Amino acid sequence: MSRSERVSLLSENRGDSSSFTGLPVRRGEARYGNVGLSSGGGSWNRRLNEYARSPTSALGSSLDSGASGARRTRDKNIAPVVEEEGTERRPYHYRSQTNVTEGTPLVGQIDADPVELAHYRRYQYYTRLQNQAGVNLDLLNIPDHVVPASFYQIYLPGVQTSGKQSSIVTIFSIWNTMMGTSLLSMPWALQQAGLVMGLFMMLIISGLCLYTAYRILQVYSVQSRTVKISEFSDLCGLMLGKWAEILATIFSVLAVLGAAIVYWVLMSNFLFNTVEYIHDVATGVNITDTGVYCPSNVTENNPNIGLLEASGWTIPMEDIWGQFTTVPLFLILFLFPLVNLRSATFFTKFNSLGTVSILFILCSVLYRCYEWGIHAEFSDVSSPEFIPLFRSSFPSLSGILALGLFIHNAIITIMSNNRVQEHNGRDMSIAYFLVTATYMAIGAAFYLSFPLPKNCIEDNLLNNFLKHDGLTVAAKIFLFFQMTTVFPLIMYLLRVSVLYPIFRNVWPGLKYVLLLNTAVIAVCVMFAIFMPKIGTIIRFSGAACGMTLIFTLPVLVHLASCKRSGPVSWTSLIIHILIIVFGVANFMAQFFI
Repeated sequence: MSRSERVSLLSENRGDSSSFTGLPVRRGEARYGNVGLSSGGGSWNRRLNEYARSPTSALGSSLDSGASGARRTRDKNIAPVVEEEGTERRPYHYRSQTNVTEGTPLVGQIDADPVELAHYRRYQYYTRLQNQAGVNLDLLNIPDHVVPASFYQIYLPGVQTSGKQSSIVTIFSIWNTMMGTSLLSMPWALQQAGLVMGLFMMLIISGLCLYTAYRILQVYSVQSRTVKISEFSDLCGLMLGKWAEILATIFSVLAVLGAAIVYWVLMSNFLFNTVEYIHDVATGVNITDTGVYCPSNVTENNPNIGLLEASGWTIPMEDIWGQFTTVPLFLILFLFPLVNLRSATFFTKFNSLGTVSILFILCSVLYRCYEWGIHAEFSDVSSPEFIPLFRSSFPSLSGILALGLFIHNAIITIMSNNRVQEHNGRDMSIAYFLVTATYMAIGAAFYLSFPLPKNCIEDNLLNNFLKHDGLTVAAKIFLFFQMTTVFPLIMYLLRVSVLYPIFRNVWPGLKYVLLLNTAVIAVCVMFAIFMPKIGTIIRFSGAACGMTLIFTLPVLVHLASCKRSGPVSWTSLIIHILIIVFGVANFMAQFFI
C-alpha cells in the first residue's frame, strides 16, 4: 500500500458516520464524525494531512522507507513539529546526512540503530491506537517494556542520579552476596573431599559457575535491547518458554528457603551459646576453658549442670533451654513479628554487617591457624593428623560449592547497575576469584592447622571451639545480631517470589502473609530440632538449585540464543550437554554419601 493510499484510508474516518459509533466524547475535544478525538488525535490528523500535501515530507519518507528503500530524506526536509502550545520537539527517529550535534555534513546515509528504530516503530503503533480510538485508555498506552529506560531518567548537571555503581562496588557486592553460611562449612567440606581433590574441585566448579553466569549476562545484553528483563526467570521465559520461567522461580524459592533453614539453625546455635555464656558468668561457673575440642567424642557426664530453682523445684537448665528443643521455639517470639512487617527496607541498612562479619571470621580463623601451626601428615595413615588427598565423599564439597558460588538468580540485577557495562565480564571474574580464594584460604588453613584428628572438624567450624572461648563468643554474638537483620530480608524475598506470581501483588493481605510465614518458619523450626546439620542442608539445597539454576537453565538459554543466530556446532553442543550432566550427577551423588 502506497503512502497516499494509507493517508486516504486514515483520513476517511473523519466522514464515516458509522466508525466508532457510541464512543463517549469528552469536553474540549475535537469531534470527527461520531468519534471524540483527544487533542493529540486531532493534532496527529492535522499533521498527517499537512505532510500528505508535501511529497518530500519526513513522515512520508519514514512510512515508506521500509517498503521501497529508494527515497532519501535530508535534514533540511525535516521541520520540527510545533504544538498548539508553542512548544517545539524533534521527531523521535529520523535519517540524516548532517551531524545534528555539530551541524557538519556527513558522508553517506546515516541510519538509526536497529534497536532504537524498533522502539520507535512500536511507539508509533501504540500512539496511533491511542489517538484513533479517542479514548485515553491506559491499555492503549505504550507498555513499560517498550519505552527505553532512558525516557524515565532525570539528569541533573553535575549530579549522578542514575544510581550506577563503580566496578569496585560491584565486585564487592557480588563477593558479599555469595559469601555466607557456606564459609562456616568449608573446612568440613574440604575434609570430606580430601586436600588435593577439594582444592581442584573448588577451581573447577568456580570456573563452571563463572562461565554459566557470564552466559546469562551475554544473552541478557542482547535480549534486553528490545525486551525489558528484570531477572533470570524472565530471561528463561523469553528464551525457553513459560515452563522454564516457572522452573527457575520454583528453584529460586527453594534456594532462598534453604538459606532460611540454615539461618534458623545457626541462630538457634548462637542464641543458645550466648545465653549459656551469660548464665555461666552470672552463676560463677569457671569460664577459663578455651581452645578447641572434638564434639563427637564428648559425653555428658553430669546432665544436671546448671539448675534453676523456683518454688522449691529444681529444674535442669537443659529442660527449659535446649539447643535442639526449646531455643528454636523461643526464636519465634523474637523473629515472627519482624518477618510480618509490610516493608523490609529498614533491614537493608544493616547489609554492611555481612561484610564485617565475614572479615571478622576470616581474620579470627586465620589468626587461630597461625597460633596452631601446621598439623598435617600425608604418609602415615594411622596418624590422627593424617590428611588424605582424595576421598570418595567429595560430592559433599561440590554440593556446598553449588550454593556457595550461586549468584545466578541475582546476577542480572547486580550487573545491570554497573556503571561501565563493558566491564561486566571482568568485574564478575574478579569477584569469583575473590570468593574462591576466600573459600580456599579458610578451608585449607583450618584443615591443615586443626590440632585434633581431622574427622573431628564440624560442619560449623565455630562448634569446634569451647563455649567460653573469647573470640568464639564474640563471633557468635555478632553473627546472631547480623543474621536477625538478614532473616527478615530472606523472608521478604520468599514473600515476593511466592505471593506475587499468584496475586500479582507483593502484599495481597495480612492473612496470606501470615499463612506463608507460619508455614516457612514451621519448616525452619522442624529442621532446627530434628535435622540441625547445616552441612547436609547446604549440600542438598545447593546441589538441587545448582543443577537447575547453574548447570541447566543457563546452558539451555545460551544454546537457544545461539540457535536463533545460526546453527550450533556439535562441539559446543556436546560440551554444554556435559555441563548439564555434571549438574545432574552432582545432585544424584548427594544421596550416596
